[in-house]
Amino acid sequence: MTAERPLEHMRVCMLREADYSMDARARKQAAALTDAGAHVTMVGMGTTVSPDLIESGYDVHLIDPPVPKLPRLGHEDIWWPLRVAVNLTCTRARERRFRSSRPYAYVYEPELYEAAIATRPDIIHAYNSHTLSAAIRVKRETGARVVYDSRDLFTDVEYLDEAARQEHRNVEEELICEADAVITVCEPLADILQTRYGTCRPVTIYNGPAEVMTSPSPIHEPVRLLFQGALQQDRNLAALAEAAGFLRGRVILTMQGFGGVGNELRTRVAELGLDDVVTFVPPASPLQIVESAWEHDVGVITYKADSLNLQNAVPNKLMDYLGAGLALAASDLPGHRSVLEGTGAAVFIDPSSSETIAEGLSQLVADPARIAQMKRAALETAERYAWPVQAKRLIEVYESVIATGEVRL
Repeated sequence: MTAERPLEHMRVCMLREADYSMDARARKQAAALTDAGAHVTMVGMGTTVSPDLIESGYDVHLIDPPVPKLPRLGHEDIWWPLRVAVNLTCTRARERRFRSSRPYAYVYEPELYEAAIATRPDIIHAYNSHTLSAAIRVKRETGARVVYDSRDLFTDVEYLDEAARQEHRNVEEELICEADAVITVCEPLADILQTRYGTCRPVTIYNGPAEVMTSPSPIHEPVRLLFQGALQQDRNLAALAEAAGFLRGRVILTMQGFGGVGNELRTRVAELGLDDVVTFVPPASPLQIVESAWEHDVGVITYKADSLNLQNAVPNKLMDYLGAGLALAASDLPGHRSVLEGTGAAVFIDPSSSETIAEGLSQLVADPARIAQMKRAALETAERYAWPVQAKRLIEVYESVIATGEVRL
């Protein structure tokens, strides 16, 4: 090991419950660990490896989850109700990844464990509680260190049922203290984890922007609003689109994202006659989001307080908006305030309805000079959270884990 490459010859296994195609955090972490000398293997669930990951020199092993065959019970009409019932039951079982009893809390834990142990890791970087059991099993058998990355408060997400959330709580409570280091994405989540489990305080590694633009773009007319990220139901995007409609002629809203309720949103926009106000564009590559966002003016986040996770999250898009030099209009939630309060880069809006969103945006859109000032403040704020700063902190965590097995920062 050298001061320049403190992780020389270390084998790091990144363990995730999904693929890495749109995972900016994992990509930035993999690059930082590789630059520090580690050999990184990215293990996840999926079928197709993004070509750019291979081009970057990472070993990527995706587990293609087996899909159970649906039973064929006959084709006569008399069997139809039974066939529908059985197929529906099998479909739900296939989609539900959690089991209610041990030995495995996560359906694909055995596959993740086998893939992880095959990499002969020195350190396992385990993302969220899906992968924690598999990582700790490998540690117990091989002595590998475990860095647990609680990138979401998965015990309290809004899109799982209570049984699944409870399973996550059981796993995390039982195993988190066996991790050699715990990291998370913001201070509010660190507070919750420390209080909940009585552990040493987790180290915050923000999802800082991959780059910070040198100057903001000029203010546009109409003002360009941007929502970037997953087009999910809990993002309150239908209300945001309607709010943009109230400001027709003064704003243009771009929704840049993927999946979720994208088709429903497009249908709703068409029904409201807002095709001239709301535009949908494909997602940018995870490490090019900042550059693609630069040509907008205001980055918008309209999350409601639907869960403890959303209340306290600092989403990737918030950091990318800052790096792109956008003014921010964000829901008034503790996670957002933990980064933005006092920076001069943001206004906090009430996301409870399209009318309240429009009211908050209207006050901002009416003052282009204020937007210009906020965009400059965003770039100043971004420098504090930029990924090179976070990468240095990540490497310090790894060095401490190698030296002592626990974090002393």
